[in-house]
Amino acid sequence: MKARGHTLLLFAIFLWIGIAPAAWAKPDLALGETLKLLGLQPVASLKTDPAESERYTGKNLPDVFAENKKPYITIGGVKVWLTEALIVIKGNLAIDRVDYDKVLVPLIWRNKAPFGIGFRRIVLDPGHGGKDPGIMSKVYNYAEKSATLDTALRLKIILEKLGFEVFLTREKDNFVELSDRCEYANKLKADLFVSLHFNGGGPKDITTSGLETYCLTVAGESSTNQSKKTASNFMLPGNRLDSLNVLLAWSVHLRTVNTMGTEDRAVKRARF
Repeated sequence: MKARGHTLLLFAIFLWIGIAPAAWAKPDLALGETLKLLGLQPVASLKTDPAESERYTGKNLPDVFAENKKPYITIGGVKVWLTEALIVIKGNLAIDRVDYDKVLVPLIWRNKAPFGIGFRRIVLDPGHGGKDPGIMSKVYNYAEKSATLDTALRLKIILEKLGFEVFLTREKDNFVELSDRCEYANKLKADLFVSLHFNGGGPKDITTSGLETYCLTVAGESSTNQSKKTASNFMLPGNRLDSLNVLLAWSVHLRTVNTMGTEDRAVKRARF
């Protein structure tokens, strides 16, 4: 969605379920070997590809492009943030085991099966509201709280026409505590919880645009905008469904970027 001044639409997506402790080892895995296990094969690089990059493709699977030292990998044409940047080992790109388990497997292996079967109840969460205006666009004199509510109301109509049950955490300009939004979704036993926000650049930034989609950070890892020093080892309820969280985020991101033709600002991680 483009609007000068504050233009970045994001979706923060969570699935709320009980806690289960887990831990993951962190060896570096050869990217090509892991992708072969998932049904992809290497293909020739394009003339415009950087020297230390690799491409993979597979029948009825999303193409993969990876580049040395990049903190993301491109799957199906859109960027997905990794917990560790790709590196080169013995002339081949290598990926962290957590990223294999929490990114490649969900988005490539799980992608073979129909997604969303049985999902019927969705809670849309328009960010901010009431005393909390969120970002204010000085160019348009328009508050984020109004933009998120307008977007949620439009999405509700579209989704209901497709046969989904849709509920909103707020339907007017009122303030709702973050904990109450989560509790509302849990009481409804919602299948999906989607939070809507609009980001903005600096006061003089009137050119930034694009889409970024957030899902819950993996336990023991840092969020996209944090350093490794701030990584958290505790698990949140939604971490039990890490694989489905990232698949949902990627699916929303892929469809929206392709439909709108907007700048791809990647699927990212946060503990909002």
